[in-house]
Amino acid sequence: MRLKFGAVVIGTVAVALVATGCQANTGGDTPATQGPVSGKLSYDDEAKGPAPAIPGATKGGTVTILGSADFDRFDPQADYRGDGIMVTNQLIARSLTGYYEDGDKVKLTGDLATTTGQESDSCKTWKYTLRDGIKFEDGTPITSKDIAYGISRAFDKGSSDGPTYIQRWLTDSEDYNTVYPGPFVKKDTIAPNIATPDDKTITFTFKKAHCDFPLAAALTTTVPVPKAKDPGPGGAYDDKVIASGPYKIKSYTRTEKLILEKNTNWDPASDPIRHQYPDGYTFDWTAADPDLVTERLVADAPADQATVGWDNPTGTGVQKVTAAAQSRVIQGATVFVRYMYINTVRIKDVDIRRALNYAYNKQAILQIIGGDTAGVPATTITSPVTPGYKKFDAYPAPATGDVTKAKDLLKGKDISKPLQYCYRTGSDVRVKTAAAVKEALERAGFQIAVKGMDSTAFYTAVGVKSTECDLIEGGWGQDYPDGNTVLGVIMAGSEARRDSGNSNLAYFDVDAVNTEEARLAGLPDRAEAGVGYGNLDEKIMKDYAPVVPVYYDRSYSLFGSKIGGLYLSGLWGSPSLQNVYVKS
Repeated sequence: MRLKFGAVVIGTVAVALVATGCQANTGGDTPATQGPVSGKLSYDDEAKGPAPAIPGATKGGTVTILGSADFDRFDPQADYRGDGIMVTNQLIARSLTGYYEDGDKVKLTGDLATTTGQESDSCKTWKYTLRDGIKFEDGTPITSKDIAYGISRAFDKGSSDGPTYIQRWLTDSEDYNTVYPGPFVKKDTIAPNIATPDDKTITFTFKKAHCDFPLAAALTTTVPVPKAKDPGPGGAYDDKVIASGPYKIKSYTRTEKLILEKNTNWDPASDPIRHQYPDGYTFDWTAADPDLVTERLVADAPADQATVGWDNPTGTGVQKVTAAAQSRVIQGATVFVRYMYINTVRIKDVDIRRALNYAYNKQAILQIIGGDTAGVPATTITSPVTPGYKKFDAYPAPATGDVTKAKDLLKGKDISKPLQYCYRTGSDVRVKTAAAVKEALERAGFQIAVKGMDSTAFYTAVGVKSTECDLIEGGWGQDYPDGNTVLGVIMAGSEARRDSGNSNLAYFDVDAVNTEEARLAGLPDRAEAGVGYGNLDEKIMKDYAPVVPVYYDRSYSLFGSKIGGLYLSGLWGSPSLQNVYVKS
């Protein structure tokens, strides 16, 4: 899952939600600070709507979210950025299953479905029955066929930016859209191995066991889409998402503003997860300077009292947070790691890739984005909170880098051709970090050409196999707690071979690694698999160096004094909007 703030940090057995200094979902006026918490993911097959009331919550008002960049995609099947998935799932669209957070406990429940799934044939078959009262924003009942169509359109190459677990499992193929190209190409069809015997029932049949399917079903892949209102391929649905959750799109100007209003056809009695306390939400990306946003939220003027800051403050911004404003901060660890991906198709010499690891100045980046409130230097591909994480450092150096070691590795190498470093535009901070990367790498003798790219189309552009980017900034976190959702995606050869929609931005494709990933993915003992993923992480970094791990991400967000019910989500590592209300 691509980095904005967070991703899933729960597990199927006992798990650590690892949110040091984070806030619990207490439902009070302000989030309660707590230390590291541990809990257990439970499957709740008895959950019914409405969702548990939040003590003290009041109805009315509009919540404003101030951020620096629009979501990459808003089409639910094409969405693969953590905050985009969170906003879609909590406010606008519903999936087959979903999560409800309650303090240190996380429940997986049926969302559109009545349960988390009825399993048979040793996890090869999963059956779901839909709830009563589920409707689209126009009042049309949601049927199993709408869910089947939504999943089917995720096979289309234009929508392949989203998660691909279900597509691969249904076709038993890494090249899933060659098996089934989707309903835009193959008209009036649905994906193979999905059955909808009636409007209330949907069944999935897999060739192999997938006991974690209920977790994958909580991703936006299973969001229903009304076929009659789908404008088709090309990204047009990004602006026309049809709501099934408590809010719908009132207006949307890409890169500027998204305004949500109440969906009057959402029935709280059908929903065990969501609330509809505010009258609406405004996501404003025109106030792009995070330092100015921090100043506004610290000042807490009446116009900003129902506002949430979506980006971490910069180092300068953190220094401006007063003692009084500190009570309106939520912070903690997330499951994300920030990288500089090294395009291994374009930079084939592993010693050059190792030199890039030594030359990189991680401290400079962290100083720009907020210091230790924003993250800590990383040395691994996998986050410390992912099951099986192994602590190691393949390229030991100070946080500022080791230019001497980099230069030693570059002796006799031809590095006269400039390397193109591609990054997302959208804020001065991103411009500054790109400049810091250029300065750090050029210390070792590299020539770096910096290329800023539209933030809303960035991952689509760099996910094209023929990209001319040599170095690509990005981040990743587990989709759910298993090493397969990290190494099995961003280091998988299958995610580097498609013409477009690739998530392996290092374009790293090594047979021995692919074979080991397949072996680990098939192990029934996931604890044993976790150990294997930790060892594989170390091998990939030492032998191939396809990325520079930059920092382990942390979340630090300010909010206004009239915001209630806000907490740091253990699922997404970002400010959760699940229980938010405006104080009267």
